[in-house]
Amino acid sequence: MKMLEDEIAHSLAAVHSVSKGLEILSAKLDHLCEFIVNKDNEKRWGKWGSSEEIKQGSGNVREISVHALSVVEKMRSYRAYSGNLDLNLYISLLSASVKEEWRYTQIDQTSKVLFIGAGAFPLSAFTIARNTSAEVICTDIDDEAVYQGRKLTEFLGLQRSVHYLDSHLKASEAAGACTHVFIASLVPEKIEIVEELKTAVHPDCKMIIRYGNGLKSLFNYPLFTDLSSDWKVDWQEDWQVDCINRPACLYDTLILSLPKSALAAAAAREMMASRRS
Repeated sequence: MKMLEDEIAHSLAAVHSVSKGLEILSAKLDHLCEFIVNKDNEKRWGKWGSSEEIKQGSGNVREISVHALSVVEKMRSYRAYSGNLDLNLYISLLSASVKEEWRYTQIDQTSKVLFIGAGAFPLSAFTIARNTSAEVICTDIDDEAVYQGRKLTEFLGLQRSVHYLDSHLKASEAAGACTHVFIASLVPEKIEIVEELKTAVHPDCKMIIRYGNGLKSLFNYPLFTDLSSDWKVDWQEDWQVDCINRPACLYDTLILSLPKSALAAAAAREMMASRRS
């Protein structure tokens, strides 16, 4: 763990001062991704992942890798809209994770999608906009990421379908009109955000939470709460929880939605409320 942390930290410190600094740092992150999906490493994690030393080390790797990815995305975004980066590879490749999510989320041209923690290089948001013509709203707590993301969106000609909120504090307000809400794997406060949004989203909205537990927590923030039991109590509704776990992918996904019976009950409540008003 310490070696992974030191390699990424060293490359990150030199990213702006050495030739091909971006490429070197990207290679270190690629190496981390290979480490995560390696089956032998998964077995080793099963044996030693519960030790406090490994937990602390994995947390350190996660913090430096998340920071490094943020820097890489901003630099890639800038190079792209400055004409110094070939985007064809990034835009054309759909990850297995995104494809699998689509089977469950059923996003189409009538959808309105909110991405929380979109970052400066929101590949998933661009992919959805290009392939479904859905309206996509991006938000991020990092002002520089928002700036770079907007510039890249304009460069790609996607500004009609993809736009960034002026402030991440407006996410709750925007969520009320959305059919789908994505919470990025690099967002640490996943449960807190869902708790904030649960009264704001429409009953037929799907909430897609990306996360990484175990070995995947080296490059994603984990999700330790048992949503399938806890949320039935907290939300006063019987939410359906679909888990998409893929050993060969960098993150896993939870998709939250209300079953048809709960949707019918919510619709009936809305109708009664409208009649009273």
